[in-house]
Amino acid sequence: MTSPALVPTRPLLASAVLLTALLSACNLGAPPKKDDSGGNLTGITYINFQPASSTAPTNSAGKPYTIDSGAAYSDAAGYGWVTQGTHTPLDISANTRDRAAAGVDARLNTMVHMQLPSTSVGVSTPAAWEYKIANGTYTVTVAVGDAASDTNSSNVINVEGQPTITAFTPTATKHFTSVTRRVKVSDGLLTVDAIGGTNTKLDYVIIAPGDRPSVASPVPQEGQTMVDPTAAFSGELNVIASSGPKGSGLDSTTLNSTTVLLKEDATGASVAVSPNTSGGGDVIVVKPTARLKDNTKYRLTITDGVKDVNGLALLPYTTTFTTGVYTPPSTNLAFTQVDLPTVPTSYAYTSVEMGPDGKLYASTLTGEILRFAINADGTLGTPDILKGLVNAQGNRTVIGLKFDPTSTADNLKLWISNNAFYNVLNKSNPPADFSGKITLLSGANLDTVKDYVIGLPRSVKDHMTNSVTFNSKEPGVLYFTQGSNSAMGAADPTWGNRSEQLLNGALLRLDLNKMPTTLPLDVTTKDATNPNAGSTKPDGTPYYNPYAANAPLTLYATGIRNAYDVVFHTNGNIYTPTNGSAAGGNTPASTAGAKCANGTTYNGPAVPGLTNASVQNDYLFRVVKGGYYGHPNPLRCEFVMNGGNPTNLADPAEVVAADQNNGYPVGTMPDSNYRGFAYNFGLHASADGAIEQYTTGNQSVNDKLLVVRYSVGKDVIVLTPDSSGNIPDSGVQTGVAGLTFAGNGTSLSPLDITENRTNGNLYVALLDESTGNGLIKLARPKTQ
Repeated sequence: MTSPALVPTRPLLASAVLLTALLSACNLGAPPKKDDSGGNLTGITYINFQPASSTAPTNSAGKPYTIDSGAAYSDAAGYGWVTQGTHTPLDISANTRDRAAAGVDARLNTMVHMQLPSTSVGVSTPAAWEYKIANGTYTVTVAVGDAASDTNSSNVINVEGQPTITAFTPTATKHFTSVTRRVKVSDGLLTVDAIGGTNTKLDYVIIAPGDRPSVASPVPQEGQTMVDPTAAFSGELNVIASSGPKGSGLDSTTLNSTTVLLKEDATGASVAVSPNTSGGGDVIVVKPTARLKDNTKYRLTITDGVKDVNGLALLPYTTTFTTGVYTPPSTNLAFTQVDLPTVPTSYAYTSVEMGPDGKLYASTLTGEILRFAINADGTLGTPDILKGLVNAQGNRTVIGLKFDPTSTADNLKLWISNNAFYNVLNKSNPPADFSGKITLLSGANLDTVKDYVIGLPRSVKDHMTNSVTFNSKEPGVLYFTQGSNSAMGAADPTWGNRSEQLLNGALLRLDLNKMPTTLPLDVTTKDATNPNAGSTKPDGTPYYNPYAANAPLTLYATGIRNAYDVVFHTNGNIYTPTNGSAAGGNTPASTAGAKCANGTTYNGPAVPGLTNASVQNDYLFRVVKGGYYGHPNPLRCEFVMNGGNPTNLADPAEVVAADQNNGYPVGTMPDSNYRGFAYNFGLHASADGAIEQYTTGNQSVNDKLLVVRYSVGKDVIVLTPDSSGNIPDSGVQTGVAGLTFAGNGTSLSPLDITENRTNGNLYVALLDESTGNGLIKLARPKTQ
């Protein structure tokens, strides 16, 4: 791609719901209960800001919130209002409101003006709220907005001086927002102020003692209306950093129909959902298994039965939203989804591929490859379980799966990427770095195993050596994508504090014509996590240099964070859908005069490093040789994440502060080699498997990119490139009949896709990380 694409505006199909009420033991409508040790909370405290005459809202346990009606702070009450920036008590009871709007939760219908305009009736002195509390760590939720107005506020909230909500401006469908963050109190008072805002309207505050994982911020926002009835929902998590063997993040096995609940608000009728998390365990995604009703209010609850990998219970949350009217997709495509009962559910399928023998091959997380004969109607026969790799090397996680172009039905040659085993059910032993491989399996049952490349990087979670493919124009050249070791380019606790290695976050090119006589080729590079590593490997041999003359393995393009798949399209472009990071990662700072791995010296602009950076979208990249696509790697002197923040306007792929998360200052230019994106999938799509649809004799469906969305969506999105190779708005088809795969109350999600090009049948691999089980489904094209 030669220039960045503009971010398209789309309906809320990749929405995220972050759930904002803490549903635990609560306090009654009297002042919050405290013990005798000077203010330590004994439970979670709910405060609602409202006129004294209004009825207090209740949480999902049926307990009322404590009412704050704007009284001045007093030690006797233990909470109240002060003049902003001081401890001077201030009565702002005249600033409380109850809008009594129909269909709006009571805790959102009521609020208090923290900065009432001087032309309004009430107290115009800017106010802050204080709560007497013991010093320590607390998890605090704040909500702002006004049920009656979407025009006159820029809501800003700081908790203990920490940015929590930054310049939230309501819209016609988004009147409210809420954010949860952890803060430390050191002066005996928890302070909430609105410094930097205009007419900030505070709805409620929830205070929970201690340090527990929690959902951070809601999308769709709390109380949002006109939400697409086909939407999936996701939410960023405040994870608890851990240096233990399991690392940090959500335990996917705790996401189920008893811990994640969606109901119609008016009737209480339950709605089946398919919940899952991200590879980093730093996101919750909830996808209804069927389209929601039009113009209906729903309530989503996540209980404290959801836990992180170290057994810490999530603070419970609830939120509401209201759907709009469903608009059927404009498409000439339709498929019939067919169950395949001969597919064993005990395997965790990772990729599917058609073989030269006309059979379907499926790889697994544990290293087995299943081979299915295909019946005339597209259904599958009983599989052969091929264990050549497992017998030779034990359990290895296979992702990439591609038959050599010279392979035939009688001479099978299957190239695979394989990695140190990823146990989705037990994360006690993080996989070793530099444990990725490229291996050739051959023979009638693929039981001849030959490693060609070893020493590829490996994250502690599910970023690893990914899909492999060939370019038909380059005989003997294999391409594969290599995932990152970190969230955003610098080590972080969620990803085990493992640094980016030289070959991480890239599209790699392996020229098999240049391979050494003695195999395998060891491509281990100097360990960036260990700055004291010597100049040679422990065996005395030099570390691998991808920049060396005649190097078999080279960096074709860089900055590709975690691309599950890569497609060489018939239009001449290379496409790779790539997963963006959840919030909370770190980016590297530049170092003037740094020595880059390619032998050059960094002389670019100073780039600040970020901690706790804001969430990033998933993108489809149109990859060109030598291009950089936004995931930093300091070893390669690539410091700027995505599009930086060049102007004070909305820039393509910009990295800006959002509520409690940080971004680049205005004026931070993108890397000079940054090539932008061809399509923006939005947040948490987890865009993974991809193919070019190309059915023999059916030109009307050819040339389209089919991309699997594992998380938000749980479907296959259809993209049609324009003459520039980018994806215009008119080239996007979602909601295609037969291409949605939400798992009927389970966490099954679609991961990879392949096509039988003789008839257009699609086979989709599904994975359930909460159980380690999987499925394969057939999507048979309908005749139009």
